[in-house]
Amino acid sequence: MNSKSLKDILKTVLSLAMGLLIVWLLYRNTDINTLWGIVKNAHLEFILISLIFGLIGNIIRGLRWEVFINSLGYHPKRLSVIYATLGNYAVNFLLPRAGDVWRCAALTRYEGVPFSKAFETYLVDKIFDLLASVLLVILSMILYLDFFISYFRNNPDYGENIVHFFSSVWFYGILIGSVIIFFVVFKVFKNASPVKKMSIFFKGVIRDLKMVAQMKEKKRIVFYTILVWFSFYLYFYICFYAFDFTKGLGPLAGLIVFTMSNVGVAVPVQGGVGAWHFMVISSLVILGVGYEEAGAFAGAVFTIQSVWIILCGVVGIMALPYMKRTVQHQIVEVELKK
Repeated sequence: MNSKSLKDILKTVLSLAMGLLIVWLLYRNTDINTLWGIVKNAHLEFILISLIFGLIGNIIRGLRWEVFINSLGYHPKRLSVIYATLGNYAVNFLLPRAGDVWRCAALTRYEGVPFSKAFETYLVDKIFDLLASVLLVILSMILYLDFFISYFRNNPDYGENIVHFFSSVWFYGILIGSVIIFFVVFKVFKNASPVKKMSIFFKGVIRDLKMVAQMKEKKRIVFYTILVWFSFYLYFYICFYAFDFTKGLGPLAGLIVFTMSNVGVAVPVQGGVGAWHFMVISSLVILGVGYEEAGAFAGAVFTIQSVWIILCGVVGIMALPYMKRTVQHQIVEVELKK
């Protein structure tokens, strides 16, 4: 086993362990039989209905990524782009963020899109999701400011840690050190082969970003982004109707908890395990839901939806090679007819 494989395994184990530790801390004082009783009495068909919108959201993500790729002059098969996008999130359950790289590598292998171009368009695609996430937080704060005040009041460590982080000497030391290292690497060692390759890559990113900025389909990108996040909102909010203690909270409360759950997903652990649970449970508790009920909601929704994401991803991973074989078969038929 080489050092890279060992590093990947350790990264996977440590991140998963961190997530499971958070889950254990959240549920350690909760009676499992009580949780199971709550889940058994739930209307789980609503969670199953929600799965449709999760799939729709990821398909639209694939369509949006396709627009970025097309803007650079590459035209992979649409289904291949969608399958790669679905596979992305399944691979992320094995290794945090590894699916992001796998997605781009898949298009390189099966569609011939240069990895650098696929990765550059992926970064642009993620920027749109990041902006959408920030806008969701801002919108939620405007619509429900009392919730965030209560949240930081009930979780004072969060606010203190944020203030401490940005006022820490370490923060500014690392920031200044990073700038110095960046300057030394790209100025002093600019003729070194690895630095040249990095410079070429960054120049390519800047050039391609300009091409993306000049594309005509900007409105379609915005439209797709709205559809993606609306789909995922329904993916989450419909689950409220599965439990008597959440179905009456309303769509605004659903938006608040959905927004907080996305903050949890940003934590680099498999599928947001633990962090997602914490954000959902703590948010529901502030909205008046009992701790055990909130725990049952988070456990049931996360488990069912995670299995669905993995299944859809596995289908995407298995379908990609088939797409390539189909195209090759069609090319052979055309050549024979000639």
